[in-house]
Amino acid sequence: MPVYRNVMESLVEERVDKILHTLDCCQCDQCRNDIVAYALNHLPTKYVVTQQGEAYSKIYMLSVQHDADILAALTAGVNLVKEHPRHAK
Repeated sequence: MPVYRNVMESLVEERVDKILHTLDCCQCDQCRNDIVAYALNHLPTKYVVTQQGEAYSKIYMLSVQHDADILAALTAGVNLVKEHPRHAK
């Protein structure tokens, strides 16, 4: 059975924790997961099957443009979740 991983998931996960507190957004698990899911649905996938492939992909994906794309998708997700939070009030 093949083992594969979407490198974009780990990049978005790393980035969301760094920006949530700066965007005045709820940081509960539900809101965080909704933001991450939104961003991942609006970003290209990048699957790898080896650790070496993951390392190369992460280096490539951390270019200025990819970082800007990730930040833009996360910011759009934050704005949507702020307008329509699904957590218990």
